[in-house]
Amino acid sequence: MSKLKVIGGNPLNGRVSVSGAKNASLPIITACLLIHGKTKLMNIPSIGDIQTILNGLTEMGVIITPGEETGSFYLDASGPISPNAQFKGIEKIRGSQTLLGALLCRCGSVTLPPLGGCKIGSRQMDLHVKGLSQLGAQVSYENGNLHMEASSLKGAQIYLDYSSVGATENLILASCLAEGNSIIENAAQEPEIVDLINFLNKAGAKISGLGSKTLRIVGTSELKPNLYHRVMPDRIEAGTYMIAAVITRGELIIENISISDLSSLIYKLREVGADISIMGQDQAKVKMVRRPVPFQIKTMPYPGFPTDLQSQMLALACVANGVSVIIENVFDSRFQVVPELVKMGANIITNQKMATVSGVDELTSSYVECPDLRGGAALLLAALSSKGESTITEIEKVDRGYENLVEKISTIGGMLSRVEE
Repeated sequence: MSKLKVIGGNPLNGRVSVSGAKNASLPIITACLLIHGKTKLMNIPSIGDIQTILNGLTEMGVIITPGEETGSFYLDASGPISPNAQFKGIEKIRGSQTLLGALLCRCGSVTLPPLGGCKIGSRQMDLHVKGLSQLGAQVSYENGNLHMEASSLKGAQIYLDYSSVGATENLILASCLAEGNSIIENAAQEPEIVDLINFLNKAGAKISGLGSKTLRIVGTSELKPNLYHRVMPDRIEAGTYMIAAVITRGELIIENISISDLSSLIYKLREVGADISIMGQDQAKVKMVRRPVPFQIKTMPYPGFPTDLQSQMLALACVANGVSVIIENVFDSRFQVVPELVKMGANIITNQKMATVSGVDELTSSYVECPDLRGGAALLLAALSSKGESTITEIEKVDRGYENLVEKISTIGGMLSRVEE
């Protein structure tokens, strides 16, 4: 276990570069299972979840070697692949769910254990199972594990009752090599899905409707190896640093970002009083010189406000000059960080999916525990904004989503150090 010592009260200033997107890397890595040959991926973040999935694919038969550049890997899935995805650590990362569609398509069967990730609410596999069944999968459960078999996959018209990112990704993976045509209605529109589709289309898949709620997939017989793909920047990491500049009343230039993917956050931060300058399509300068104005947000599937930035905005609301309201519409347990923020002097009342926050002049340093990945990021922002020394335990939960977090924050004026236990 690790903990973080944070001495807050200093504005963050300087430049910080955003790493590749975790939520794009995971499905693209699993998509390499569909390619009988070598693929080069670039801009892959060095974080715990990525290492777990790479180790797992190695156990299943994929040959993985580091590339010439930092964050690049060659994945060769030309040999035999095991359909049994029960490698060490898989139960800790929700992103491994796309092994379901990839292995079903590659091997004709798949066995997947119950998946974990952050405990932020109910994230059932019902939509995944229903959609894959429509493509021809036979479903059973063995000792708690989900097992699927399909002698052949056939295209189908599928309507998702909810715009699930994971279900959309699984159906894309299973459909691109299925016999015939598939249509996915009410598909999720997240940029990470667009990145996955771009990768697959480079390999010869025939997927149209990028970024829309209707995806059309023409099944093809094979995907081509020897392609190169650079994973998109992590919009949640970028957003976290933008909020960090605001909550510490600093000035940051955030590099290697996709401006269009961050529009909902940029509008909201300008609303609270931040000065944000767009510098081309891949940089933004965020400056804050006063106490934030109170605000309201409702999390929604993309292009709405992202649930993965809700906890960080909750921390910002704690020091706003008035009452803010935050409504969580995606997950039903996203407010687990509230008791920890209260330890730091926050004034928060929660009611099911709504948090009402009466801002205080300043948070106080405290000893707090990470409840989950994004909640841990919120606690770090709160600690950076408060005077004195805070201790954040179980910081490895935050490591799952942020590459070189301590090093990056240290370079922009944050005073923090990691303590291993």
